[in-house]
Amino acid sequence: MHFITYISSIFIVAPFLATWLIYLGAVKLYKQQRRAFFAAVNVSTPFYMIAMLVLLSHLFNINATGMLVIVLLLMLMIILYLQWKYNTEVILGKAFKLLWRICFLLFSFLYLLLILYGLIDRIFFY
Repeated sequence: MHFITYISSIFIVAPFLATWLIYLGAVKLYKQQRRAFFAAVNVSTPFYMIAMLVLLSHLFNINATGMLVIVLLLMLMIILYLQWKYNTEVILGKAFKLLWRICFLLFSFLYLLLILYGLIDRIFFY
C-alpha cells in the first residue's frame, strides 16, 4: 500500500515523468506512437491538475479547487456553444475529449510557469 502511495505522490510532484512513463508503456502496449501519445495525455492530465493545485497552495497559500471546477465548467460551456454555433449539433463526447486535451495543454503550461516562478522566488527572494 505504501508503494502505491509513493508512486502516486511522485506522479503528482513530477507529472512530466508520469507522462513519459505512461507513453513508454503505451508504445509497448499499442505499438503505435500516435495512439500511445494520446493515451499518455489522457491518463496524465489529472496529475497536472493536481500538481498545479498543490503548487498554488504551496507558493501562494490559496486553495484553488473551486476555481478549477469553475474554469473547467466555463471551458466546457464555451466548447459546447461553439460546437452548437458551427455544427448545429452538440456531441457531448467530442466536447469532453476536446476539453480534456485543452486541459492537458493548459495545465502543463501552468505547471511549468509555476515551477519557474517557484525556482526564481526561492533563488532570488528567499
